[in-house]
Amino acid sequence: NSRKDNIMAHMWYNIGSANGSANGSDCGVENRDNIAKKMTSEDISKAQVMARECMSSNYKKCGY
Repeated sequence: NSRKDNIMAHMWYNIGSANGSANGSDCGVENRDNIAKKMTSEDISKAQVMARECMSSNYKKCGY
């Protein structure tokens, strides 16, 4: 996995956990936490900022 892929995955897992998963499970949180282990704190912060921007733009500005 590339650094950008991890950031994008973390962003989407953040969005999923913020919205709650469709089936009520916490696998989004679990997946996010697992991928975070491979990321720098700087990349995690970037993913969190991107997730907030994505949600606040009504999912129009999601990613790079």
